[in-house]
Amino acid sequence: MKILTAAVLSLLLLAAISYAKQGQQAAPPPTDQSSYPADSHKMTPAEKSDTPSANGQPVDLNSASKKDIAALPGIGPHYAQNIIDARPFNSKQDLLKKKVIPQTAYEKIQDRVTVQGPKKQSLPEGAQK
Repeated sequence: MKILTAAVLSLLLLAAISYAKQGQQAAPPPTDQSSYPADSHKMTPAEKSDTPSANGQPVDLNSASKKDIAALPGIGPHYAQNIIDARPFNSKQDLLKKKVIPQTAYEKIQDRVTVQGPKKQSLPEGAQK
C-alpha cells in the first residue's frame, strides 16, 4: 500500500511540475536576428545597456544584430528589421538613399553607426578567375 501511495504522489508531483513549466516562455536564441526583438517589443534599459551603442562603440549596419540596431535612438525593432532587409550598404547615407529610415531617425544615429563595406568574396590562393 505504501508503494502504491508513493507512486501516485510521484505522478501527481511530476504532473504539477510539467503544468507549471507550460506557462514559462523561453528567451529567443541569441543568434536569431530575424525575430528578436519583435516589432511590438519595447526594449528595457537593461537590454539596451548590453549593446555596442550603449558602450560608445559604433554599430556596423552591415553586420550588427537586430537587437544592436534596435537599441539605437529613434530606431526600434521595426526600423532595425528594415535596415537588415536593405543590406548591404556602401555608406551610411544609403539609409536615406534607399529610403530605409526617415531623415529625423538618420540624424539621431548618423554619428553612432558605421559601414564596413559589403564583404567581397575572396578566392582561395591559387584559384583562377
